[in-house]
Amino acid sequence: MVAIAIIVAAVIFAFGITVGTVAVVTWGIHREERNFSLTRQAPDRVSQGARVLTGLYVRRRTDTDPDLIQRPDIYA
Repeated sequence: MVAIAIIVAAVIFAFGITVGTVAVVTWGIHREERNFSLTRQAPDRVSQGARVLTGLYVRRRTDTDPDLIQRPDIYA
């Protein structure tokens, strides 16, 4: 009986880790899309965590001034 309880607890724990990982990645991707920030540095730790978990690496351009790059205006 104790062995069954340990197995059930391990399955629930593994399920929680899986759901938590998917939730963090989904939340980070939504924030990236909302802020149009996939081509720039991650705006916060959630977005950075989603990039790490999905393996996304964004290389920074060195030939442009970051102050001159503007956010695209999609509502015009």
